[in-house]
Amino acid sequence: MSRPVLGHYGRTEFAFVGSTCARMEDVMEHVIRELADAYRGVLVTGDHGTKDWASLQQFGKKQIFAPSAFWNDYDDKLLGRESDFVLVNGNHYPAARQIVFVDPNKAGTLERRREQLTDVAAIVMCPGADDLPGWLKEHLGDGAPVPCPLERSKADLTELIKSAVEARIPPIQALILAGGKSQRMGEDKRFLTYRSGLTELERMVSLCRDELGLTTHLSVSNADDAPLPGVPTLADRFLGLGPLGAICSAFLREPDVAWLVLPCDLPLLEADTLRQLIAARAVDKVATAVKGSSKPFPEPLVTIYEPRAYPRLLSFLGLGYSCPRKMLINSEVAHFKIADETPIRNANTPEERLAIERLLK
Repeated sequence: MSRPVLGHYGRTEFAFVGSTCARMEDVMEHVIRELADAYRGVLVTGDHGTKDWASLQQFGKKQIFAPSAFWNDYDDKLLGRESDFVLVNGNHYPAARQIVFVDPNKAGTLERRREQLTDVAAIVMCPGADDLPGWLKEHLGDGAPVPCPLERSKADLTELIKSAVEARIPPIQALILAGGKSQRMGEDKRFLTYRSGLTELERMVSLCRDELGLTTHLSVSNADDAPLPGVPTLADRFLGLGPLGAICSAFLREPDVAWLVLPCDLPLLEADTLRQLIAARAVDKVATAVKGSSKPFPEPLVTIYEPRAYPRLLSFLGLGYSCPRKMLINSEVAHFKIADETPIRNANTPEERLAIERLLK
């Protein structure tokens, strides 16, 4: 089991520290709104006495109030992992990286937090600040960032945080589902040959590894199964749960990657469709899924699952649902719509296999 690489909250986080909460939170909110079309941002701050309830959330017109709530550092990480970046009011709480505001009216606030200044990414000069305090110069040494004036901070910090988020976008790896029983086909679908003298398993590996350049794994039902020498396998750790178990097993091994999940029963699927799917990837969503124009629902097994899909899948499992499509239908998912549904035409039965063979002649 591998743990995701996180700070106090998520993989990309910044504490804004050194000025008034109102001034810093104005900048923080600006950054979150500017990046909202592409990335999920969260603002964490302290209690300023404006709410009487311990928990308040709003979704559309629905407001949820909780008179009491339990929360600790692990809940911080659960929250942060759902987000692409987290901006923290550093006057209240620390974060892995810091944005320092040099404000003559709050000099003591910043100095009291000098031990939290472990990775200063930017310095903002507030009105009346002509230079860095001596202790801060000494603390930062030669690695101090070039300060920017407050009036330019919203634009500069938006670009800085956007670049930091983009640098930490999870890489894509391929997971080819090769652990099914092929009961309807009557023989192992992995080893059927439709063209080029390659089995479907070999062809899918070639698509992902050779044509798309992706690190590729085979999902198998047990660790002793090695259907294709030289291709690493991921054995199911969630037994008897089909594709959902395979996807969760992959995240259990590699929680910081996005998984392109593919089956072995799409003989007409080509690299071009997968390239278009990858180009349409929405990293701020739970997943990006292929959806045929005539289909009511997305294809759960031609989908890029982002790391945030893992806890979502587990939550649905906790509700008694083991179908990844159920999670996709009821989550924030990007659809890559295709008018020509040929690439997602399955071959699960001898009759379907024969029809596809006729098409390929």
